[in-house]
Amino acid sequence: MAVNGAAGVLNALWCWVLITQGRKHRSPALVADGRHLLTDVLTSVGVLVGVGAAYGTGIAILDPAVAVLVALNILWTGWGLMKESVGGLMDEAVPAVTLDRIRNVISAQADGAIEAHDLRTRCAGKVTFVEFHLVVPGGMSVADAHDICDRLEGALQSEVEDARVTIHVEPENMAKHSGVLVLTP
Repeated sequence: MAVNGAAGVLNALWCWVLITQGRKHRSPALVADGRHLLTDVLTSVGVLVGVGAAYGTGIAILDPAVAVLVALNILWTGWGLMKESVGGLMDEAVPAVTLDRIRNVISAQADGAIEAHDLRTRCAGKVTFVEFHLVVPGGMSVADAHDICDRLEGALQSEVEDARVTIHVEPENMAKHSGVLVLTP
C-alpha cells in the first residue's frame, strides 16, 4: 500500500504537468493523457481508501463499494475524453466567449466597411480559423479594402492566439442586412 501511495503521488504530479502543458499548448492529446493518468491516480486512491476502510472498520462491503465509485469515475472520464476527441475531429467552432471577442474585434476594427456576415470559426489543434465576408462600398479602391482587411487580420491575430484569418471582400450590393454583424460607422 505504501508503494501504491508513493506511485500515486508521482503520477498525480505527472498528470498535473500533462494537463497544464496540454492546455497551455492547446494539445488535446496531452490533456487526454493527463486525464487518463488522473483516473489511474484516483483508482489508486480508491484502492487505498477501500482497503483501508474495510480493514479499519471491519466492514468488508466498503472495499467493493469504493470500487464501484472508482469504476463510475473511470466510465465518466472515458465518456468525457471520447466526447472531446470527437469534437476535435469535427473541427468544433470556438466557444461562445471567444466568438464574442472575435465579433467585437471585427466591429471595432472594420472602419470603412459596411457590414460583415457569414462569420465561421473552427479549431483544428492549436489553430483557430476565422472566416467571414466583409462588405465595402462599391467604389472603394482595392488598396483601401486591403488596408481594412490587414487591420482586421492583425487585430484578430492579436486577440486570438494562432488565428488564421480569411476575409472575402464583397461590394455593397452583396450586403445581407440580416443576421449579420453590422459595423458601426
